[in-house]
Amino acid sequence: MVLVSLLYDGVLRSQSTHKITFTFDFDFSITPACSPEIKETCVQQFNFYDISAGIPKRVKLGSFAAPAGATGHVKGMSVTTKSLLFNPGRHVFAVSAQMPNGMESDLSKCTTIVKIP
Repeated sequence: MVLVSLLYDGVLRSQSTHKITFTFDFDFSITPACSPEIKETCVQQFNFYDISAGIPKRVKLGSFAAPAGATGHVKGMSVTTKSLLFNPGRHVFAVSAQMPNGMESDLSKCTTIVKIP
């Protein structure tokens, strides 16, 4: 589940800049966070995307490392992007968990829709 909020930074004519806050839960008892002891089959980082044009045409908005020492079901993990330029309208945002080998979780499993004014 992804909860996304928009923080307005400024307005241009047809586009506007926004900081986007992604807040979501993750169950590390299913796939643990990477650590010095766990180096494979673990979550190295989370990536967040705009998938409005479809998953094959996704736009990466940023990433952040999995919390060190995270175990069990972690609620309310949150990260805010830098200011980004967006067209007004409907946007679909998604979060994925990435493993050290570059594999990512299914982007269709953690999405939300936001309307940018």
